[in-house]
Amino acid sequence: MKDELEQSGWPLTGNERAGEYLLKSARRGGLSGAYIFCGPADLGKGTAARFFARILLCENLGKTGAKLPCGRCPSCKTGPAHGDLFIVQKEEEKKNISIEQIREFIKMMSLGSFLGDYKVGIIKDADSLSIEAANALLKTLEEPKKKTVIILIVTDLDKILPTIVSRSQTLHFFPVKAGVIQDFLISRHKTGRSAAKNFSRLALGRPALAVKMLMEKDYYEDYLSVAGVFFKMIPAGINERLDITEKLIGKKESAQAAARSAERILNIWEGAARDLILLVTGQADLIRHEVEEKAIKTAGRIYSMERIVNFFELSGKARDYLRANVSPKLVLEEVVINL
Repeated sequence: MKDELEQSGWPLTGNERAGEYLLKSARRGGLSGAYIFCGPADLGKGTAARFFARILLCENLGKTGAKLPCGRCPSCKTGPAHGDLFIVQKEEEKKNISIEQIREFIKMMSLGSFLGDYKVGIIKDADSLSIEAANALLKTLEEPKKKTVIILIVTDLDKILPTIVSRSQTLHFFPVKAGVIQDFLISRHKTGRSAAKNFSRLALGRPALAVKMLMEKDYYEDYLSVAGVFFKMIPAGINERLDITEKLIGKKESAQAAARSAERILNIWEGAARDLILLVTGQADLIRHEVEEKAIKTAGRIYSMERIVNFFELSGKARDYLRANVSPKLVLEEVVINL
């Protein structure tokens, strides 16, 4: 099945078991009416969902021994614009997927198939469904329509209604080993070995993030800048930390944009704090931010394990505050003051 998966063009590096399961289920016809693709961001869950949709919409489906997806039939060539594929996601600057979006989604999924076969719906950021939207979706899942498959993409399964989870087949996607990502960057993207090692470590098991850093120089440099700020703040005084935070958060167009920015900063800082743990525990050869090695060692001489643990507690509380709509600027200031 692994060779068959490779021949089918599984688009991810890692999580092949999920791909094998989906391909086998499609061939045998043992499909669920709803799937939940769950795991950290930037693992390629959305890519996997689109690949599964291509399998289900391919005209070779049901033909013994035929390649899936074939890549040649009209359905495969149509791509994301396929009439039997409907994708919904959180609108820009919105906190939740609205009831109106899900009503439209349900309406589209209830229509007859354009090509007389499967209809596939993908809900990105499904853990951001509003309560009303989640309840509306639940009614659809309770009465699944034949040859209709819905895929929910989530990072936090606890945010999904238990009744939705119970009516879905959950597939877990896991972080990928740095060595696997490194080999992927070298073979697929022709990346130099040193750069591939750097990006694979920084990605913390997330292949899509490694590729983004490789392809988008500005994104990569901004990432390093935010990580570097964490190490520089440790020996700095409170006023200097607040000045740094002010410049970092900047002016955002909306509260939601500011909240996303704060969340990203916390993610990067947690990765930076992980390097301090490795340094303090004598595993400096495994640190991710090698370009910040000098700053890491300086911070490591000041920051005790107790303070590192305290930072992770602060970061966890900060996420709770962000979800409660507390000002992102105030949330980050609370973290840096108590760093």
